[in-house]
Amino acid sequence: MAKIPVILSTDPGIDDAAALGVAFYRNELDIRLITTLHGNVDIGKTTANTLKILDFFGQQIPVARGMETPLVIAPVSTDVHGESGMDGYDFPESTQQVVPDHAVEAMRSLLEASDEKMTLVSIGPLTNVAVLLLMYPQVKNKIERIVFMGGSLCGGNVTSAAEFNIWADPHAAKIVFESGLDLVMIGLDVTQKALIGGSELAKHSNKSAEMFAATFGHYRDGDMEHGVMMHDMCAITYITNPEIFKVEPKCVKVVTEGPAVGMTMEVHGEPNLQAATGIDQEAFRNWFLKTLERMI
Repeated sequence: MAKIPVILSTDPGIDDAAALGVAFYRNELDIRLITTLHGNVDIGKTTANTLKILDFFGQQIPVARGMETPLVIAPVSTDVHGESGMDGYDFPESTQQVVPDHAVEAMRSLLEASDEKMTLVSIGPLTNVAVLLLMYPQVKNKIERIVFMGGSLCGGNVTSAAEFNIWADPHAAKIVFESGLDLVMIGLDVTQKALIGGSELAKHSNKSAEMFAATFGHYRDGDMEHGVMMHDMCAITYITNPEIFKVEPKCVKVVTEGPAVGMTMEVHGEPNLQAATGIDQEAFRNWFLKTLERMI
């Protein structure tokens, strides 16, 4: 079966690190480029963290540094992932370097040179993707679809209304939501139920399980007894095994101002995306464990 060519945008982040790790060991994926941006921590840290993850897993994939700030609002962050963004494990400094091109230029050139359509996967704010679509709308015909972790139809996790990745750059999200492209929203409706904890990690004694256990223990979105929320990993799971999720066509708008800024609001109208509304939790855990079995 042909592999799915992927460009991945990320802001590591503990759950980003886990999502990247499992993505490297899914045979269905051909990750051509990783782009970094502002988000869980500042772009200097997210970029350094991405290179450290590549080193940890012995991967050589081009990394391009992207947008340092949101389009309009001031940069935001939380303490959910600790000071470094990947607290809990001592990753050595990476010897790898980012590519010289800005992430948006790297994405453009890769898409334009590709003979096949590519899937964009965003597990951070949507700034890199939005700027790509603003600057180079001609690449839309090279994009198969955009699968992103973000949004919610059931309330927020950073405010009562907003999920973090959308809240961190609502104007970028609005551009993507209104792009007319094939979009899949993997939001809190499913990611808050995608729990991995100590009991799952204890089933394997490899280096990856050890690193996950160390970082998940410092992740402030759940606990090791009941499981921590694998928000970003769900986007990877969906691409390889969509049958684990229930998705429904929805018309969803992004609130860009006022007290509900960052909210993804379902409204009447022609659907503009597919939204994940259900997850088979046991199938997700099994998917994770089978992937972890293959890892270092």
